[in-house]
Amino acid sequence: MTQVSPLGTTHVRTHGAVAPETTEYALEKLEIALRHAPAPVLHTWLTLDAAAPGDRIDASANVNGVHVHVHAVGETMQEATDLMQQRLRSVLRRIRRRPDQGPPAPAAA
Repeated sequence: MTQVSPLGTTHVRTHGAVAPETTEYALEKLEIALRHAPAPVLHTWLTLDAAAPGDRIDASANVNGVHVHVHAVGETMQEATDLMQQRLRSVLRRIRRRPDQGPPAPAAA
């Protein structure tokens, strides 16, 4: 498995009343999911929206030039975050299984 370097700064936006603990939880889940990326993660974005009908979270990442985006809505922000993590891991596994549809493999050192 390719070891991905730690994430840099994630651009976080919030809408509505989102607690700081909720943001930390979402960042942690995003980082855990991106450990399964098949190539280096160049940029990440996270939007937590407590003002939407249902709590919504959007996560985007640039995986070595390929843009990956998932979103989830839940009854709570924690539920939405857990769904986002599952969906992101699913997309990253799909890219890993079908490398011709994802980013080029990193060069061997």
